[in-house]
Amino acid sequence: MALAVAALLSTVFLLPLAVGESVQAEAAAGDTLTGADSPSSSAVPEEASSLAAEVSTEEVAPEADTLDGAVEVTVLLDGARCTLPLDEYLWGVVAAEMPAAFQEEALKAQAIAARTYTLYRMASGTDSHEEALCDDPDCCQAWLSREERMAAWPEENAETYAEKIAAAIADTDGVYLTYAGEPLLAVFHASSGGYTRSALEVWGQELPYLVSVASPEDDSGVPNYYSVVTVEASAFQEAVLAEYPDADLSGDPADWFGEAAYDEAGLPVSLEVGGVSIATAKLRAMFGLRSPTLTAEGTEEAVTFYVTGYGHGVGMSQYGANALAKEGRTAEEIVLWYYTGAELATLPMAE
Repeated sequence: MALAVAALLSTVFLLPLAVGESVQAEAAAGDTLTGADSPSSSAVPEEASSLAAEVSTEEVAPEADTLDGAVEVTVLLDGARCTLPLDEYLWGVVAAEMPAAFQEEALKAQAIAARTYTLYRMASGTDSHEEALCDDPDCCQAWLSREERMAAWPEENAETYAEKIAAAIADTDGVYLTYAGEPLLAVFHASSGGYTRSALEVWGQELPYLVSVASPEDDSGVPNYYSVVTVEASAFQEAVLAEYPDADLSGDPADWFGEAAYDEAGLPVSLEVGGVSIATAKLRAMFGLRSPTLTAEGTEEAVTFYVTGYGHGVGMSQYGANALAKEGRTAEEIVLWYYTGAELATLPMAE
């Protein structure tokens, strides 16, 4: 039987259940790192259970030859309920969430984060479905079968990429992240604006391991690191007034915008619009922007947003992880960089 993960649901946090907004959200068809830029719904907090969980060794498959292979995960895949060994599930997650062209240590870091997120979800569950996880990145983690993923990769690279991902899973077999002895909420995103963001800032709930840290990626290594979105002035006015009726959006749109507020890392957290303070995360959600790291300006015809990075900005930056790997950092160093105060743990051996 599979390794059992029991949840102790004593506290409730208002946090997102989805990780979403990964590099592959931009490149779902392959490893070109370009494509759709639609933001994930994980920008809007949902209710999640506490991190409190314990791993029991009472039910372990004696025939499993890996630590991951001894754990079974129940997942909703294409609407069907499936039970998979953890290592098989993780292959599909890493393949779906990070390009196999990335550095090996970055792929290993992704494997650790995905394994940790999976254990967290197995312990805490979700109100969205009975299964521990699903393959919708707007709800849980993305997942692709080997057949789907290999068909999407260039034929000349498919076998090499598949082996790289398998190695990332095997080389980190059973390794996950804890905080205060429990699996943590290992969210991640595609690219930050030089610093990651805290869970408190983005979702209004403080988690000590999801705080702002420096992230080394920049426009030299990240496609579409800077983006520009233009909205007709009338459409912007209508959208803002529907949410913030006290905003004064009369007169010249150039005068609609006031001072921005910044966090300790220098990232914008709110912007004064028509005399009302609006969180940049809210503006991002309202106008389909790639990131809450933004500025805005108005003209008579339009409002223009200037945006840096992609994703909610909390947890591990995937491009940042790749940059750190290029600098010679190990997977363990990368995840401990992004999840402050976390510790590495390993699933128990099968008895």
